[in-house]
Amino acid sequence: MLVAYTEQKKRFVLNSSIPETTLKQLREKQRFYCPQCKQLLQFKIGTFKIPHFAHYSNKECNDFFSERESEQHLLGKEHLYDLFQHLLLQVELEPFLRGLKQRPDLLIEKDHRRFAIEFQCSPISINRFKERNGGYKSNGIEVYWIPNTPYKRVQRGIQIMSINKHMQLFRNTDGHQSYIMAYHPAMRQFVYISNLMFLHGNRFISKVQIIPQMKQRFPFYIPKPLSEEEFKQYLLLFNRVKHHYLRWVVLVNKKGVNHLFLRSLYELRLNGQTLPNYIGIPINGSEHLKVSPIEWQTALFYFLHISRISLAHFIETNTQKFLQWANLPETNAAKSIVKEYCHILESLSIEHYRQSIRNEELFQKLYTHFLAMKTKY
Repeated sequence: MLVAYTEQKKRFVLNSSIPETTLKQLREKQRFYCPQCKQLLQFKIGTFKIPHFAHYSNKECNDFFSERESEQHLLGKEHLYDLFQHLLLQVELEPFLRGLKQRPDLLIEKDHRRFAIEFQCSPISINRFKERNGGYKSNGIEVYWIPNTPYKRVQRGIQIMSINKHMQLFRNTDGHQSYIMAYHPAMRQFVYISNLMFLHGNRFISKVQIIPQMKQRFPFYIPKPLSEEEFKQYLLLFNRVKHHYLRWVVLVNKKGVNHLFLRSLYELRLNGQTLPNYIGIPINGSEHLKVSPIEWQTALFYFLHISRISLAHFIETNTQKFLQWANLPETNAAKSIVKEYCHILESLSIEHYRQSIRNEELFQKLYTHFLAMKTKY
């Protein structure tokens, strides 16, 4: 905790810039109390952690005040508070919203709107995440989740990154792209992991941009969509990984034709050299299918082949059946992604896997699709 009340009932906010001698004098002369439960607090001035308050025992505050806040969490909250003060915003640190029984790290009021800021350093369950979002929304409060940057070193530019499930929880979707805005307390930097393109597992292609703490604004900056030249770099990386993944599956997989992807290739008489360029393409949201795009898209053509149905007929009546047959997630998100792929094929006049399409035409279609993201699945 960085906020407490004095015996005179005055709100006191700790800051690591206050000299240690001053803090020790304060601790000797003054008592500090919890803003919520009113109990006496410990005033900790340690060597390995910035000064902070803590309960002697958790009691009823256990659910609202983290008694083991990390150095990163304390620093991050302090840095964000300094930023919003620098921007001359009306900001409160660690407010307790009694009606909600929630306590955001910071609360901002701007243009008659309220914004909760959550700097998240520890894992949070999906249920808890949704519960807190629901609480804020029901009270007309907009929320920004800012995860602590998990990477020790971050380089700018287009690159392949591993983004774990916890980090993926904090994805934002602006009309034309998907991105994560994290904060690195040690470096005093906002790290944007933007324009996410799924590969497989937890691997994505992304564009990383960095903004120094005091160069940020509020509402926060939103990354720009990719230019055509940048998208070409994305596709080069994507296709390189696709072909490497194809070779790996063929050489390493021990299931042989019992593996649906390999069976699909075998039955369709396809291999890495004969694979059409429109099989294994990036589709927004593909991570919800939990396998590489090359796998489920090849399986889709095999399903069409053995079912003897047209692409148009498939979209209308067989999406659910395909997901079940291919042992893929049978969610609304999965259905939408498969249908979107089929619509792209239709727009390219692709009806059969033996057809061909020029790379230039496919590029323009994919670039348009990538910029057309409007919904967070």
